[in-house]
Amino acid sequence: MSLSQKVLNEALSLRDFIVNTRREFHMYPELAFQEKRTSEKVAEVLEKLGFKVRRNVGKTGVVGLLVRNPNRPTVALRADMDALPLQELKETPYKSKVPGIMHACGHDAHTAMLLGAAVVLSRLKDYINGNVKLIFQPAEEVGQGAPEMIKEGVLEDPPVSAIFGLHVWSYLPSGVVGIREGPLLAATGEIELKVKGKGGHGAHPEQTIDPVVVSAYLVTAYQTIVSRNISALDSGVVTISSIKAGEAFNVIPEEAFLKGTYRALTFEVKNLIKKRLQELTDNICRAFNSECSLKLTDSTPPTINHPLTTKIAYEAVSELVGKEKVLTPTPSMGGEDFAYYLEKVPGTFIILGTGNKEKETDKPHHNPYFDVDEDVLPIGSAIYAYTAIKALEKL
Repeated sequence: MSLSQKVLNEALSLRDFIVNTRREFHMYPELAFQEKRTSEKVAEVLEKLGFKVRRNVGKTGVVGLLVRNPNRPTVALRADMDALPLQELKETPYKSKVPGIMHACGHDAHTAMLLGAAVVLSRLKDYINGNVKLIFQPAEEVGQGAPEMIKEGVLEDPPVSAIFGLHVWSYLPSGVVGIREGPLLAATGEIELKVKGKGGHGAHPEQTIDPVVVSAYLVTAYQTIVSRNISALDSGVVTISSIKAGEAFNVIPEEAFLKGTYRALTFEVKNLIKKRLQELTDNICRAFNSECSLKLTDSTPPTINHPLTTKIAYEAVSELVGKEKVLTPTPSMGGEDFAYYLEKVPGTFIILGTGNKEKETDKPHHNPYFDVDEDVLPIGSAIYAYTAIKALEKL
């Protein structure tokens, strides 16, 4: 029997453990940097398996280390633990018991799959030619968990030579795996804009400086950044998702407030977007004699998969599930703070399809009806474990 088959068989034998663990996390979701119940469960499982455990890394993160050969490289595997401030609407036996909070992005599945991988690795530790570090990270949804854990030395002692992450993906059919070299997810940022005009009666707009009209021009002009300033061969997004101004039908307000996001797959395009946002804001506001205050805040960098680790991941996953189930996905303009690890060490972020229309697991991420196909979870555990084993053979 091949090693890949041994790993897969071990993972499949853990189906009940992985599914039940995921359901427990799903019923008791916790927001960013509040993952105390989740992290305690994670730490308990790792300690029973013989991992060296560090608690409270990056506030509420957990690190488990399995040392097999101190003189060989260390490979890291990462899962995120936090949930979203969203009321779950899908009725299931494991529906969230915490009002207004749910796992609508699959982090409960990630944590359960990595714990499943921990069991597999502990059972097959004789095949590990080096060391494996398991990173259970808080606060991915706010883009702050990875920087906090890096700050506290998660990639050191021992130093990490390569890192792999895994994300369930409802947009791919269940069991299909997406692996892509280069940019996979976007750099993200937040737009906050205050437009100050001169309020007055709706019947006499000539006596005012209408911030609503200024905002309308700004929103329209911002769309030309993508359509007229960025090459059609590149990718960028500028979205204004919130405009707030005034209350009454016959009152022109004094101020308007806009919020939105900018995204790009490269730093060059991201910087171009920011430059044009500022230029358009300054000039349009000046043209209307209004005052504008624009704040642009970078969030996550782009998630860029390294060539060597991506090749390793592709070969490992192909051995597990067959090449016919491994594809090169289209990049997404979503963001991931896994990108911060990739700025420090080579690594690859893998996506695992969980979309199944019959099981109603094809709903978008961050949707109140989001769910995952639990039959796929053991495959995720196998991918985590086998990719680490194969990486240590190559490094």
